[in-house]
Amino acid sequence: MIMTSKLDFLAQLSLFSGLTESELRDLDQISVEYEFDDGAVIAYQRDVADSLYIVKSGRLYAKQVDGQGIVRESKQFLPNDWFGDQWLFEADAHPYTIKGSGNGRLLIIKSSDFLQFLKQHPDCLEGLEPEFDSLGNLDSGMSTDAWEKATKTPIKADKDSAKVSLLPDELVEFHSRRSKWFLFIQIVGPIILLVFLIALSGMFLIGSDSSFTVTMGEIIAVLALIGIGAVILFRLLDWRNDYFVITNKHAVHREFSLRTFRTSTNKIPVDQIQSVTIERPTFIANLFNFGTARITTASTIGSVYFDNIDDPDKVAEAVNRLRSRVKALDAGRVQATMRQSLEQHFAVEPPYRPIEDDSETSAPSEANIGKATAVARFFDRYRSRVETGSTITYRKHWFTLFKQIGWPLFFVFLAVIVEVILNRMGLIGWLNAIPILFVLGGLAWTVWELEDWRNDVFQLTPQSVIDIDRRPFGFGESRKQAQLSNVQNVNADRPNLWATLFNYGDVYIETAGASSDITFEYVANPNLVQSDIFKRRDQVQQLMRIREGDSRRKEYAVMLDVYKQAIEQNRIPRRTAD
Repeated sequence: MIMTSKLDFLAQLSLFSGLTESELRDLDQISVEYEFDDGAVIAYQRDVADSLYIVKSGRLYAKQVDGQGIVRESKQFLPNDWFGDQWLFEADAHPYTIKGSGNGRLLIIKSSDFLQFLKQHPDCLEGLEPEFDSLGNLDSGMSTDAWEKATKTPIKADKDSAKVSLLPDELVEFHSRRSKWFLFIQIVGPIILLVFLIALSGMFLIGSDSSFTVTMGEIIAVLALIGIGAVILFRLLDWRNDYFVITNKHAVHREFSLRTFRTSTNKIPVDQIQSVTIERPTFIANLFNFGTARITTASTIGSVYFDNIDDPDKVAEAVNRLRSRVKALDAGRVQATMRQSLEQHFAVEPPYRPIEDDSETSAPSEANIGKATAVARFFDRYRSRVETGSTITYRKHWFTLFKQIGWPLFFVFLAVIVEVILNRMGLIGWLNAIPILFVLGGLAWTVWELEDWRNDVFQLTPQSVIDIDRRPFGFGESRKQAQLSNVQNVNADRPNLWATLFNYGDVYIETAGASSDITFEYVANPNLVQSDIFKRRDQVQQLMRIREGDSRRKEYAVMLDVYKQAIEQNRIPRRTAD
């Protein structure tokens, strides 16, 4: 049988029929082709599922068993069939054990690679939207389950959810503002007062013949309209800018205060949530079904409140659903890792083998690489966020730089004006040296402040967060560091109007020891910094779980090996009677 190339094979699948040629080429780069033998286990039931599987040739047989080992469901996948497109957006547990029926080949696309592909081609989701024929059967695009998850990604999520800086693999499970009934309670008083004052001023106008009193009545009406209208508008805008979001990774409360223009974002990991308490404290709250969901965490963070939201029970439902999924995934990871340890110990051959890809990609010339690198290094000295290898470096926002160099530049400007005036007055001599000295001193001061701004950096490495405060030209340095494994919570705060307008603020990093808390001050886009830290923290915790269990699983593998040897040599007596 003649085997088509990966690219041609992907192009003829109805799943990807809506993608462009360039999108298909990039998709080809992240898809890995494997070959399997008859009876090879492709996936085990309850293992973590985080990939799309596409059958290229051969056949796969899937079966699902219950706790008593009885087969409850079975199906088969033929060439051009696929399954698991919903796992590209959110990992889950494998519902089936899947084996190869005869020799064949399959393509696997990992979720992490696909999400990066989506980041590069956000418009391709339109080409993956499911379309159905007249009988309601899927004609092209992904499954309805996968599309439902795709609409929850940062690419498809509403603008309000995007303001909390979602990670690429985060899905929005719940989103809400405060209840409209809560808003109505806030503005009904001013509205009634507005109507009353307008009616009162109208009565005052009707009952008076004086032109003076007519003018006073008009003034009262206008002032009432402006004042009460301003109160209503203020409360409406204040209501619109507060968000509550629950994703598959975090619970987020974003609060904006219109009085101080302060924006704070409190984000807690789902795995730290201990309980959810629902409160409807008043008769009105029970009547219109709005209230407060108090999310209690297992750490020193305390509680996070989703206050005055519609149907707060949905918060509890979303959190319980996510916690159940987290437990299932943790169990699946343990099961898969135990199996891998045993297979490594007994040198078991892998169930399927990757096929080398002969496609070639053109690389840029070394000259172009050198030019791009030199230019990048120059600009990296002053960028607010620079990612070099596995280290992310943050600097204070450029607005703080302008504040630092404002005074020295002002003195330079004054000195130049004085020099011009002296020259126009014909005063040439030692007096000219004074403004020149001020210019030189102001320029030196400016360079000092520029270097002081550039040298103060915050770094995020794969293992730690670091706050580095350096004096210019090597005149001293202080450093504060905390391990990511000790990070319990990260809050982002834009404290005032300028910080909100120019999108800069502080990031507060709370650790297990209060003395080791770190603050990233005046950083650009604090919500993005917050998301970066949580992402690295999740990676560290996952690596720690693997390392902590690795030695124990190796001991289990050795124990099973010794047990198997003892059984083969009949050295273990029976433990029960015949």
